[in-house]
Amino acid sequence: MSRTLYSPRLSDDVVRLLYQEGKRRRMPMTRLADELLRCGLRAEQLVVPEEVAADPESVIVRFPDAA
Repeated sequence: MSRTLYSPRLSDDVVRLLYQEGKRRRMPMTRLADELLRCGLRAEQLVVPEEVAADPESVIVRFPDAA
């Protein structure tokens, strides 16, 4: 049985910026969004480095303790 993944909706202005930046970099918006999110998550230490997380099932996510 396949599992349905949550797919959040991005704000229209964010989509426009991703589209424009993707065109500028000559890369698909989805790849750009993935790259930017991985960079941000790595900076916040919420996800393991990309080379270790090649398999989406192996991603280890740490959430900060709720205050």
